[in-house]
Amino acid sequence: MNNCLYCGKPVPNKYCNTTCQNKHQGSIRSDKRYGVFKNFTVSCNKCGKEFEVNEREMFFPEKERYYCSRSCSNTRTHSKETKEKIKLSLEKEPVYVEKICEYCGKSYSVLKKRKKQKCCSKSCSASHTNITSGRSVKGGRRSAEVQKETRRSKNEIEFSDLCKNMFKNVLTNEPIFNGWDADVILTEQKIAILWNGKWHYEKITKKHSVEQVQNRDKIKIKEIKECGFIPYIIKDMGKHDPVFVQKEFLKLNEYASSRSWPISPVS
Repeated sequence: MNNCLYCGKPVPNKYCNTTCQNKHQGSIRSDKRYGVFKNFTVSCNKCGKEFEVNEREMFFPEKERYYCSRSCSNTRTHSKETKEKIKLSLEKEPVYVEKICEYCGKSYSVLKKRKKQKCCSKSCSASHTNITSGRSVKGGRRSAEVQKETRRSKNEIEFSDLCKNMFKNVLTNEPIFNGWDADVILTEQKIAILWNGKWHYEKITKKHSVEQVQNRDKIKIKEIKECGFIPYIIKDMGKHDPVFVQKEFLKLNEYASSRSWPISPVS
């Protein structure tokens, strides 16, 4: 049993594998051509500190400058012209321009070099991208389909039945607002009723994001207004309560009566 000529492990032949063979034979050839590695004492070109470097005999000194550390290596001496340019750039006051956010409509200041910026914040930018790319429309349609089947509470169903008995052309959960829906839509009165349950205001499950829900509500309200309808929000934080439903219906009836559109009772 022999020892590997490179790593020293016991082997039946000269090497334990081709890797050891290539490294050993390559080092022999390199040593013959370029000389073996040796330690040489050099001085740091920046601070003058002496230290040792490991170089091949044939290559030393292969570098004109040696540095003892990265900090010494990274330092450099600027010319007077360069120093003046740096000084002028630091003393120059930043120039701002006034812009209008394309999503929320608020006025904001931005650096002149970033004048192509469209929105005032990252949240507005994300919402604006969703709308312009059509992703919010698709999301609204999917949400509308889910709500039709699973998210209609007993209070909401009773409220919509009262509306259907009182008004003409009443729609429920129809995505007519650029892909977004409303729980009850009074088409003649141009009122879109949003029956917002507890999950619109409080965290219900671990994966439930109140911030995401409220952001979607803002987009929905914006789309409703752009379609010429008035968003009418009803906050329902409790369980099934016919008395609560009746009170909210009377409030809606009073609100609709105060508008310029006439109420057309179902005969």
